Amino acid sequence: MACPAMRERSIHDYIFLGTVVRYLQDAQPGWRIFDAPAGGRCILSNLAHLREELADGDLPVTRRAAWRLYLLEDEFAEAMDEEATLGAAGAARIREAAALLRETLEAEAKGKMAFITTEKRYDAAHLMRDIARVFGQGVYAQLPDVAQYDFAEAGKCIAFERPTAAAFHLLRGVEAALRTFHNGVLPASRALLWKPAVDELRAHLPPAHRPVLDHLDNIRASFRNPTQHPEKIYDVEEAQDLLALCVDVVNRMVRSGVWKGAAMPT
Repeated sequence: MACPAMRERSIHDYIFLGTVVRYLQDAQPGWRIFDAPAGGRCILSNLAHLREELADGDLPVTRRAAWRLYLLEDEFAEAMDEEATLGAAGAARIREAAALLRETLEAEAKGKMAFITTEKRYDAAHLMRDIARVFGQGVYAQLPDVAQYDFAEAGKCIAFERPTAAAFHLLRGVEAALRTFHNGVLPASRALLWKPAVDELRAHLPPAHRPVLDHLDNIRASFRNPTQHPEKIYDVEEAQDLLALCVDVVNRMVRSGVWKGAAMPT
């Protein structure tokens, strides 16, 4: 059975959940059941917020334990008078149910861990969700699917400080881009390894392309080859340096004028 995927959720959602439970714990006679035209305290809207915040599955035990409050929500929703307010008995039932729920929420929350990304040279949102923003305009969209996958994974690895894993993904991404570059220039060639592919490109491309080919040779010799061996371990600063190198060489390949991927946007 596959493990569930890690999901992103704002810390604000958990803070808001806590304020909703706290509000319900404080329920008093005379509080409005329905929304007031000018805003203010409302029991039903907070019960609805509770159901919504627990619906995504992060806190399954708490969601199941909220059944008493869900029943009260359904009961109060049947009130016909929009000016209806809590009576003493209704307020006491809400307070009791909310207090029981809070015990479950606190117990379940102790088993949850939140990992906070620290500041990097690259925007964390770009690293985790939009790695295309790190590349030149339109470049990422021209890459083969496997290269896009590896660069996206590398961004997440840097954001969560798994720098050696990031290096593997970055270098795989460059190699996938190199294969597309090479196959576009020499479609009949079977050279798939890094060095033979660059050597063939040197033999067929004019001198104007020497900088990008030298860049590829440097990355292969200085980073790709050492990274394949267990002696090389990256720190997060080195991984960010490598990201910059890899982005630069990929930008150069795609903008070389001989890239045979999808046409670059004008």
